[in-house]
Amino acid sequence: MVGAFSFGGGLSMIAFIQEQVVNNYHWLTQREFIDGLALGQFSPGPILMVAAYIGYKLAGVMGAIVAAIAIFLPSFILMLSILPVFERARKVIWAKATMKGIGPALIGVLTVSLFHLAPYALPDPIAITLLIGTVVALLAWRIGAIKLVLAGTLVGVLRSRLLSVPGIKAMV
Repeated sequence: MVGAFSFGGGLSMIAFIQEQVVNNYHWLTQREFIDGLALGQFSPGPILMVAAYIGYKLAGVMGAIVAAIAIFLPSFILMLSILPVFERARKVIWAKATMKGIGPALIGVLTVSLFHLAPYALPDPIAITLLIGTVVALLAWRIGAIKLVLAGTLVGVLRSRLLSVPGIKAMV
C-alpha cells in the first residue's frame, strides 16, 4: 500500500511507514524503526530494506520477502502502466503545475518526518554532539560519508562498551 500511495521516491515513504508500523499498528518501537532505517542506509534501496526489516521482525524470512515485494510491486506496476503516455502527459499544462507543486509538498513531508524521528535518533547529548561533528566534518572538511559512517560506528561501539563498565555507567 505504501508503494502505491507515495510519491517522490523512497524518502517520501518514511513518514507513512513510520506512522503505520510505529503509531497505528505498534509493530515496532520508535527505536527499532530508527535502527531499521539506519541499517537500510548500508544497502542499495534503503527504503526497500526497511520494509524487509519490518517484515523480518514480524514474520521472519518469509515476512521480509513479502514486505520487500509489497513495497516495490505497486509502484513498479504503476510506472509500467503510465510509461506509454508519460511523454504526452509531461507536456500538459496542469500536469506541469502538479509536478511543480509536488516538490515543495514532498519537502514538507520530509521535514515533518525528520522532526518526528529526531527525538529518537538523537536521544542524548552524545548523539547530538556526534551529529553536529559529522555535519561539520562532512561540510567543512569534506570528509567522505563512508569514513564518517565507520567513525560513527566506532564511537557507538566504544560508547556501548564503556557504558557496560559499572563505574563508568554511574558517572554518566
